[in-house]
Amino acid sequence: MRGAIKIKIFRVFIYLIFGMTVLFGSTRPVAVLNKVVGDVKIDMVTDPGWQAASLGGKLVNGDKLETGTASFGSIMFLDRSMIKVRENTKFTVKSKRTVKRELETDINIAVGEMNVKTTTGSKFKIQTPTSVASVKGTEFNLMVEQDGTTHLTVLEGAVEFMNELGVILATEMTSSTSRAGEGPSSPIAVPQKAIPSWQKKTKEEWRLKMKSVKPGSKDVGAPFDIRINANDSEGNNALGYGEDVSVEGKGGIELSTDGGNSWSSEVTLKLNKGTGILKAKGSEVGKQAIIVSGENSSPGKLVVNMKRSKKAMNKINSKASKALNKIDPDLADKISGKKLKGSTISQGSGNADDVFEQLINGLMQLSGTPEVVESPDGSVKVIMKVKPSQESGD
Repeated sequence: MRGAIKIKIFRVFIYLIFGMTVLFGSTRPVAVLNKVVGDVKIDMVTDPGWQAASLGGKLVNGDKLETGTASFGSIMFLDRSMIKVRENTKFTVKSKRTVKRELETDINIAVGEMNVKTTTGSKFKIQTPTSVASVKGTEFNLMVEQDGTTHLTVLEGAVEFMNELGVILATEMTSSTSRAGEGPSSPIAVPQKAIPSWQKKTKEEWRLKMKSVKPGSKDVGAPFDIRINANDSEGNNALGYGEDVSVEGKGGIELSTDGGNSWSSEVTLKLNKGTGILKAKGSEVGKQAIIVSGENSSPGKLVVNMKRSKKAMNKINSKASKALNKIDPDLADKISGKKLKGSTISQGSGNADDVFEQLINGLMQLSGTPEVVESPDGSVKVIMKVKPSQESGD
């Protein structure tokens, strides 16, 4: 069909909210990232998919984290327990509140190394492929090799170290090792010079900063420029910094390093004399984040307020009305008189504007019956599953 918009969508779940915007409560946080250096990624239960972590990011039960080469992370839990995470480490946070600021925490580490300092009264366990370390009011270091072999070094207090073949109690300034098919080794004394000290050498060399070249809110779909600067530890522009940095957009933000010829949610940009410029654009209304990270650097984060002009909102409302009238007239009658307040693509790609256009042109069709959820405040949420029509040839 001439003039039709072509987008790559196989199946799409689209959520439409008519009337007032509906807000949902989120899972309560149990910890916060209080230091991030280099390539630290997080897979959040509230927003699945690996993405760059940022300083001050909150963690909830079930979140997964990993650190890349020359990277470091530090996590402060609600009960003041602290985990410092070395490079090339992968783990899952499982922590739940018991009373007020008390937690029951279970860290599952697949590989890597961490320094753990717990507070008196906290209930803290760390599981590895070959062992479980149960601690209370203590500090220790745990290193897990690729084959699951686990090395425990206790710096203060005591740790119960166990697996299905045995259990030992490692006390201050002792170490033990657990391997597959063997119980934990008997604790041996550790000389002061053998105590792990990597956690004391984690200061970032550079700090990455981002800002919009022209401050203020941005219109959906309109490209805008972002400047990235690398500063040294004194806050001065690092003129000698010529490294690649990774930039990631969230919430429908796409980025371009070639002047807008190609777009992606993740790009790599080489800085020149500590600075660089790229383009960004957004497809969703609201506050969206862009994060930049690099080796031995603290990441930078820019929050952009994306908006639609009144003209654009009227246009998309008109498209939504036409699309619903075509695919489900009864549903269109049900929400007659209400205006579209928000839309989200939960599976698939593209944006709501494109989907409406495809539905109007007959290139997409409903798959099943739309789900309609009415709220006491008068808003209506419509959940639709759509797919390419047989006539579209996709």
